[in-house]
Amino acid sequence: MNRRGRETRQRLLDIAIECLAAGSGEPLSANRVARSAGVSWGTLKHQFGDLDGLWAAVLIELTERSGANSPDNWPVFSGPVRERVRAMVDAIWTILGTPEGRAVETLRAGLPHDRDDRLALFPRTSAAMAGYEDAWLRAFEYSLADLPLDPAKVRRTRCLIPPAIRGINNERRLTSAADLADALGGLIDATTAYLE
Repeated sequence: MNRRGRETRQRLLDIAIECLAAGSGEPLSANRVARSAGVSWGTLKHQFGDLDGLWAAVLIELTERSGANSPDNWPVFSGPVRERVRAMVDAIWTILGTPEGRAVETLRAGLPHDRDDRLALFPRTSAAMAGYEDAWLRAFEYSLADLPLDPAKVRRTRCLIPPAIRGINNERRLTSAADLADALGGLIDATTAYLE
């Protein structure tokens, strides 16, 4: 791909992320992205192939931006279990509040809920979503790796934390900040007690 093609592709990815982050309630649409970018569907198709290719590319871009796939760049964790759990909960909570985090959640909500349908209609997006989520799960395990904890409990916890935080995040528009802080604190307390 030449420089102009790479620039067009990057601009389309940036606009797709903006459209998803806005979460206007419109269905996931490549036409909406093309319209917002001022290009034709043909340009989008040339860059990504189809809607599945576009959403997969968006997730790959967001995974790269997050740094979650670069263990060399992960922070060094120290301190007791509670501090580490709090750091990971805070990190996921913060990410969900960013445009990138909102884009992923909008995309997740817009894909077919039935796993078989999702895999059939959006195989590349499903694989990219699995990669995005796996990077964060590995980061959580990494944050606890040097502690003498039960591996099965760490594995269960790493699978519990993201959906639990997503559930609390869904209340962000409806509940007071104090209630959300208490909910996050309760999640940290319960997770710490379970791991210890």
